[in-house]
Amino acid sequence: MTFRSILVLLLCVVSVTTVPMAVYNTAWFDPTNVTDLLINLFPVTTMNECACQCYNNSMCITGSFFGINQTCVLFSAHLWQGQLRLIINKFASVFSFPNRTTNIGKRRTFLIHL
Repeated sequence: MTFRSILVLLLCVVSVTTVPMAVYNTAWFDPTNVTDLLINLFPVTTMNECACQCYNNSMCITGSFFGINQTCVLFSAHLWQGQLRLIINKFASVFSFPNRTTNIGKRRTFLIHL
């Protein structure tokens, strides 16, 4: 087999994994519960970098990015657990991973026999 054939075969075998992400431009996320704030990151230069920070944090579901001051704010809340506010700043974006779940705030019930 030639090198080109092997390369084509390898490219066909590689599986691609995609993760759905919703993006809202000119917006800001305001969670209902202030304890859903995970972290403020600075400096973060792009919305993609901010989204990667969120994706790599297992507790992060939603994030807000402000390009003007290079700030990335990560939350452990879904969009429905807060308000999506439209703003004039064209360098602000909100993104969310709608299929992601976290174990934050989940209660477990145990039955103890004495």
